Amino acid sequence: MSIRSVALVTVLIAAAATGPGLVAAEQQATVSEDSLPLHADEQQVVTGETTLEPGTEMTVTIVSENSSNPFVYRREPIVQPNGTFAAQFDLSRPPANTSYNLSGYVDGDMLFNRTETIAPCDGNCTSSGVGATEQQATVSEDSLPLHADEQQVVTGETTLDPGTEMTVEIISENSSNPFLYQSEVIVQPNGTFVAQFDLSRPPANTSYELSAHVDGDTLFERTETVAQCDGNCTDTVPEIVTPEPTDDGENVVEVSQGDTTIIPVSMTDGGTKTLSIGSEATNYRINATVSDDDGDGEVTVLFDTAVAGTDGATLRVPDPDDSLTVTESEPDLSSTLAAGAYSYRMFDGQSTDGRPTVGTIVIEANGTTSEQFEVEESADFGLEETAVQVWQGETARIQIALATADAATISIGSPEDNYEINATVRDGNGDDSVALLFDTTAAGHDEPTLETAADADAVSVESGSEVALDSQLATGTYELSLYRGTEVAEGQPDTVGSLRITDVTPTSTDASSDGVDSVTGETSAAQQSQPDDFGIGAGVLAVGGALAVVGVGICLRSVMN
Repeated sequence: MSIRSVALVTVLIAAAATGPGLVAAEQQATVSEDSLPLHADEQQVVTGETTLEPGTEMTVTIVSENSSNPFVYRREPIVQPNGTFAAQFDLSRPPANTSYNLSGYVDGDMLFNRTETIAPCDGNCTSSGVGATEQQATVSEDSLPLHADEQQVVTGETTLDPGTEMTVEIISENSSNPFLYQSEVIVQPNGTFVAQFDLSRPPANTSYELSAHVDGDTLFERTETVAQCDGNCTDTVPEIVTPEPTDDGENVVEVSQGDTTIIPVSMTDGGTKTLSIGSEATNYRINATVSDDDGDGEVTVLFDTAVAGTDGATLRVPDPDDSLTVTESEPDLSSTLAAGAYSYRMFDGQSTDGRPTVGTIVIEANGTTSEQFEVEESADFGLEETAVQVWQGETARIQIALATADAATISIGSPEDNYEINATVRDGNGDDSVALLFDTTAAGHDEPTLETAADADAVSVESGSEVALDSQLATGTYELSLYRGTEVAEGQPDTVGSLRITDVTPTSTDASSDGVDSVTGETSAAQQSQPDDFGIGAGVLAVGGALAVVGVGICLRSVMN
């Protein structure tokens, strides 16, 4: 049973049951009856209206009412300029006729709460997609009204990825005086856009429709009037910064869904840089600063797609002499980070201002990855994965299924391995399992080597069982032996496995002489490799023409030489 599954279910069910009451009347939302019922199918969309300000981020949750078949889904739609919202769910896994609680929140306050039932799907039950709801843009009120003058500028903000091309359009509302103006704009690194028009020809007091589009989706539309110009009405054009590609021109990081990718970052200029992965348009973003503390000209960042959106460490640096600090926490996700393309940007300094190096992380779909973190039935007593792999200096996750046992004792290593530690684990949250965390850096030293992922669970290290080390725990394969009860039995263990600690020596290419950073390397295709095989493949994808980026994607489940 998944620890994070139970934690997520517990938190959201508790929130639904004991959360704050409905917010004040000025902040309300209603669900459109046309969007119900939701069917047991992949693309199910909940729509509605709200009095919240356009651009406000809501949270819409679907929580099972049946404890024997628990599931939790969460989406974070953005309120549209017309006050509507839309949240899209995949309900193909829960069985039909299952009751669920549909709720909406903003800043922890409940907007609506109702109980519904998943309807059977007898044919084509696919709802219209969210579409532009996931891609938002709002117009800055300071840029309006537009006057009957040559240089008129429309500015605004958008959740689209920097570098995305938008079309901003002005079309006459008066058929007797028709006109159409279009401006192709590029989303700036800070998420803004700037569109410039010459409105010296249309007469003042003419109504027009102002709208923006991307890939056929309408981001906003509103009706305005060309204002009379009584003096100097020329608008100032803000500085437009085009995200700069890295040196190679075709730079993409690829990783299989649920695996970890390695991003070597050139730090030849020293100092600190800020890494931003994702955007509001993809409903996922995380920012972090990285520092080359040992001065070797590089920081290797590990991006773990399996724990993205959970309490786990999504971003890490394997080199203990480098450092990484998350500056903008990622959103909580109710499912494994979806397959798709996620932009990433690298900025000089500790902010996301200025001209970035841009790139793309392509997460390839993995059919074995669950659509959501579901609570699974308890497994038999033993190790859920008999072969566990981890980079040297990182923390391994050893999942133990207790089943009906009150406790289990695990032995890691042996005298032949020159390292050993014994510990007893107990389940404290009732999910019949314990996720044991083994810190390879702390092993053999004074810091705690073993901890549990869930605070309610417990681990107790047998006194004097851990072998002291003078240096970091060596790479290699260490035995895992699991016993029922509270001690290491003299007979055969109930389950055996292995913990493989591997070394990583990533390389990167320095930035070009003009000072532009680059994130370069080889890209590996997602694949399954045997424990002693070297599974490294290559794949390169051109994304966004001049904005594409090269990176390195290496699955942690493969072994790098």
